[in-house]
Amino acid sequence: MPKQPQKSNIKKAVKKKPSPHALAFPAQLMESEVIAELRNTVQKLLVFDSLGKTLTSSLDLSEVLRIVVEKLGALVTCKYFALVLLDDDSNEFYFEFPKEIAELKTAFSLGRGILGRSLERGRGELYQQPTKDPLFDPEVDALVVREPESMITLPIMSKGSVLGLLAFYRDKGDASFTTEHFRLLETFSDYLAIAVENARNYKNIQELTISDDLTKLYNSRYLHLVLEREISSCLRHKEDLSLVFIDLDNFKMVNDQYGHMVGSQLLKEFGEFLLSTARLSDVAIRYGGDEFILVLPRTSKKEAVQFVTRARDTLHSHVFLKAKHLNVKITASFGISSFVEDGDSIDTLISAADKAMYYVKKGLKDGVYASSKPVTLIGSKA
Repeated sequence: MPKQPQKSNIKKAVKKKPSPHALAFPAQLMESEVIAELRNTVQKLLVFDSLGKTLTSSLDLSEVLRIVVEKLGALVTCKYFALVLLDDDSNEFYFEFPKEIAELKTAFSLGRGILGRSLERGRGELYQQPTKDPLFDPEVDALVVREPESMITLPIMSKGSVLGLLAFYRDKGDASFTTEHFRLLETFSDYLAIAVENARNYKNIQELTISDDLTKLYNSRYLHLVLEREISSCLRHKEDLSLVFIDLDNFKMVNDQYGHMVGSQLLKEFGEFLLSTARLSDVAIRYGGDEFILVLPRTSKKEAVQFVTRARDTLHSHVFLKAKHLNVKITASFGISSFVEDGDSIDTLISAADKAMYYVKKGLKDGVYASSKPVTLIGSKA
């Protein structure tokens, strides 16, 4: 009987069909290139995840800009970029970043240059050799990089309105931006719009909580914040600091004679008078009722007395309530205290200025008293 052929223990290779879920790569890519590509993709995803979480949670516009600088610049290998914001009231745009350009405080009309036109259109674009573009305006578009090799503009939109624009630059001699760079940044624009909108809303809310509704000056809540900041600056840099407590004289008579509506208007106009009199570094505050405070950074007591005396003289010639055809003139009592001579804390500094003001109030009124020894009292009737 013939022997049956023995079964081989060697299995034949079975050609399997590739799984539909398997990753497919172009044949020309070597394994090392695939790994590099995957790493690059993972890096981008990590950056986007970090940006998304941080920007949607941050309410500080400066913090938003810092994150954009660090993350987006690295994402597209870009060293130069700018952020411009649109002023809705003037319909002009200005640089918010870089800082050295923002400090120039120059505003440009909407539609001017590549940046202005991108803002006007509300559409991002990739520009190769932008200096040859007819829209290029050196006074606007060359502020960050004198001769950019390429540019990407990315408007920041929210609810159909343009809030501002990000501009990315590659310098002359560098490799140009690609369409991939543009698309990468474009996908991020929604995140940035949400972040800027949240930061702006938060800033508006902050201003409401520290601003007086009637006079639009800062309110007493802000006084402690600003004094804490200025006292720290005094201690750090050994600078002077003075505080002026102001109380309007005979304000009750205005209310009794003309009514509270007119009295409120007078307070509002006095707030405007304070702002027009104060220097850029000074902080004007409505403390409550008809009481006001001026914080004078880097101002000695002697300088404060001179400044307040000039303000008091100006007040003598100022006419209030012209629009109501009442032409009212008022006076005020001024009390001055200085750090650290009259107080080494916020409360003692305010209290010293308050007592100095009452020294004038209980006397002749319409005067300036500096809380010091010997007494320095300046009054029109003294």
